[in-house]
Amino acid sequence: MPGFTCCVPGCYNNSHRDRELRFYTFPKDTAQREIWLKNISRAGVSGCFSTFQPTTGHRVCSIHFPGGRKTYSIRKLNEQRDIIALMEIKMKEMKSTIRQLKVTEAKLREEVRERDMMLSGAVARKKV
Repeated sequence: MPGFTCCVPGCYNNSHRDRELRFYTFPKDTAQREIWLKNISRAGVSGCFSTFQPTTGHRVCSIHFPGGRKTYSIRKLNEQRDIIALMEIKMKEMKSTIRQLKVTEAKLREEVRERDMMLSGAVARKKV
């Protein structure tokens, strides 16, 4: 089953990793769709919203809605506290991943060092 990624700029939530979130399609109503586009800051370079045209595959995750439930008054992401909260969540995830990678790297280096020592000892014994 294919997953979804949130199309809000700066949000990297996806349905595989973030199973507790819901992912909503854009409203079919043109006026409501334009409100969503404006509130998630998907403006083009010229400031018009015609640059990004959401398809049936584009989703907005529940973190961008008051109370996490789909409404037609999607919360603006340009509010500083929302952006900071999202960044803090992502930073915690990244730090945890980095720690795990460092531990794994250290274990692998130790294994390689031990194997190198064993191989060099075996080669030295063969020469004798």
